[in-house]
Amino acid sequence: MMDKFKKVVTPKRVLALIILVLVLVFGFQNLNPVELTLIFFSVKVPLLVLILVLYVLGIISGWVYKKNDIKKIVSDVQKETKAELADLKKQVKSE
Repeated sequence: MMDKFKKVVTPKRVLALIILVLVLVFGFQNLNPVELTLIFFSVKVPLLVLILVLYVLGIISGWVYKKNDIKKIVSDVQKETKAELADLKKQVKSE
C-alpha cells in the first residue's frame, strides 16, 4: 500500500500541485476583466481566464521543448554508440 502511494505521490507531482494551487489562488484573487489586444482585435476577458490560458500554454510549451530535448539526447547517444561499436569492431579485426 505504501509503495503504491510513493509511486503516485512523487516530489515532482507535489510541486506541480502546489504551483497549480498558487496559480488558482492568484487567479481567483484577480477576477476583474482586462482588455486583451491582439493585432486586429481586442477582447475583454476575466484576468483569471487569461492567467489560466497562459499557464496551460506554458505547460504545453515546456512539454514540447522537453520532448524535443529528449529526442535529441537519444539521437546523440545512438550516434555515439554506433561510433563506439565501429571502433570496437576495428580493434577486434586488428588483433
